Amino acid sequence: MKRTPVLALFSRVIVLLAFTTGFTFAQEIIMFDVPDGISTTPTAITPRGQIVGYYGDTKAGTVRGFLRNRDGKVTTFAATDSTFTVPTGVNPWGQIVGYYDESSTSGFLQPGFVRNLDGAITTINLSEATNVYPEGINARGEIIGHWVDLAQFSHGFVRSPHGTITSFDAGSGGFPGTIDLAINSFGQSVGSYDDSGTEAHGFLRQADGVIESFDAQDATNTSPVAINARGQIVGSYTDTNDVRHGFLRRADGTIETFDVLNATNTWPVAINARRQIAGYYADATSGLHGFLREADGDVKRFDVPNSTSTMPTGMNERSEITGVFTDSDGKQHGFVTRAPDSYRGQQDF
Repeated sequence: MKRTPVLALFSRVIVLLAFTTGFTFAQEIIMFDVPDGISTTPTAITPRGQIVGYYGDTKAGTVRGFLRNRDGKVTTFAATDSTFTVPTGVNPWGQIVGYYDESSTSGFLQPGFVRNLDGAITTINLSEATNVYPEGINARGEIIGHWVDLAQFSHGFVRSPHGTITSFDAGSGGFPGTIDLAINSFGQSVGSYDDSGTEAHGFLRQADGVIESFDAQDATNTSPVAINARGQIVGSYTDTNDVRHGFLRRADGTIETFDVLNATNTWPVAINARRQIAGYYADATSGLHGFLREADGDVKRFDVPNSTSTMPTGMNERSEITGVFTDSDGKQHGFVTRAPDSYRGQQDF
């Protein structure tokens, strides 16, 4: 495998963000693209500000992964003989997980992978799987995700740091249709399952394998997407009118629902140890915008300048948010927020 370190092209823009309280302060948004690439798509960010994601390689005609350091230096990579490599998660040490396409040799098989610090890539697969989708990796090297069988049912899995894979199905009777999406430093993971063919339910899986299912009140579909070190879970749910709302499930099991002011739909994507929640929402024109919700419920809304949509995909413990935005020409780029060096603290944004 050939790794190609390159220096990312990026722009720095100081903008003023409007709070729902009416106050503003300076916020730095860094816009970036992988050189010679299109549709740069960040998917996760580490506490140190390293960003992983994927992009279209215009020279090779492939989709490749990237790792962007805090200083803007980018390393691109791909799984061996793959034309389609998609990183989905990264842990604090820089180990990356994702999946890739082996369609050139094995039909439509998409195995998972873990990329270690030295750049070596190890394939993750199960003999009974057609596709394997790792979604997250914690500081201990535990990996979670889901795999798809020949009948096209999905099942959750946990992979130990030594490579042992435990497969599981959530819900009553172990009905297949389980998708595990996030894991914290204590081995707790969250996701959703479908036990009826029409409705999704949330679940929390403890490190010992015990699974607890839950739903937001009056929800037709509950979709957890992230869990922090405190065991607090965020996600979205659909009501009977097919409207998306955000929710926060506390460690004691109580659930608080919320919406961004004047939003038609709200989608949280991340929560950190400060209980800050990042995500995006749709307005009355279906435009998409980013938000950061503080622990006290105060919401800060933001957009990348001159963008037609802003969609956060991840957030770290420093309150830095990464994601994608679309420009006026309909092209997609990456962004990361960063507070000025003179502004650090519990409300760092």
